[in-house]
Amino acid sequence: MQLNGKTILVTGCGGGIGSETCRLIVARGGRLVAADLDAAGASVAEECGAEYVSLDVTSESAWAAALEKVNERFGALHGLVNNAGVILMKPLLETTLAEYRRINAINAEGTFLGMRTFASLLAESAGENGTAIVNLSSIYGLGGQPGFSAYAASKGAVRLLSQTAALEFAQNGMKVRVNSVHPGPINTPLVRGPLETAVEAGMLPSLQAGIDLVGAGYPHGRMGVALDVAGVIVFLLSDDARFVNGAELPVDDGLSAKAQ
Repeated sequence: MQLNGKTILVTGCGGGIGSETCRLIVARGGRLVAADLDAAGASVAEECGAEYVSLDVTSESAWAAALEKVNERFGALHGLVNNAGVILMKPLLETTLAEYRRINAINAEGTFLGMRTFASLLAESAGENGTAIVNLSSIYGLGGQPGFSAYAASKGAVRLLSQTAALEFAQNGMKVRVNSVHPGPINTPLVRGPLETAVEAGMLPSLQAGIDLVGAGYPHGRMGVALDVAGVIVFLLSDDARFVNGAELPVDDGLSAKAQ
């Protein structure tokens, strides 16, 4: 799972999974391009000694600027991690159209724009073992989850977009693998946010109680952490995954394997 000599761009680098992925990429010898809109992202880039790109994943022109910067600085790209994402815990009947569109613009359209923008450079950079795109979906992109209608729709879109792109790229002779990763609820700020909201609403006595409750639903009784997901992402970026394409990998301790 070494990434020596590979240049890899990670969006949403300031978040829990994004920051751990960035650290692991650098630890495995990769050259990191860290992309985000928040100050936290710039901090992670500085910590990792990485090139930083300010990137609004919903903006076509911002993606074009990122491509130009990567081309000028490195002249190649060997991996793209479409990690930037947001979550909304709200029933369908309470979700506004604006909320639905925002979730899908960031989670689904951002992934689409990233793949479309960098596909040609990834193909040009491919050696014998090809290059890789890793898209972050969710176990809620594998099956419905009450209370997460907009989020589940966006992550389901990422799943099928990834599979279709994997097949199209291969059909076009492009040595670019595309796979999606489907974490269960992971102990990161993104997931702790809805739990904190539940605490404020009196639905949970404390944040720790919420973490314990979620963890109890996993087969081994603990909530996942960001490094659990980062390791799978780095595997898919590495040459060890050279024959893994169009796959959807749950990272959920077997939660999605349980019979309903």
